[in-house]
Amino acid sequence: MTPKELMYLEDAMGMEQQLQTKCTDYAEKMQDPKLKNLLSQLAQDHQKRYNNLLNQLN
Repeated sequence: MTPKELMYLEDAMGMEQQLQTKCTDYAEKMQDPKLKNLLSQLAQDHQKRYNNLLNQLN
């Protein structure tokens, strides 16, 4: 992998991690069960994408 590709993966992983954290935080603050569920699902999706990117490094 080139250094540029590694930098891209690092940036993408950082964004996915940040989005996962924000979705989790917002889900914990929601009163509406539908919104809470939606945000929890989004957090899981971001975690999966982070893990997929991480697997690219192995």
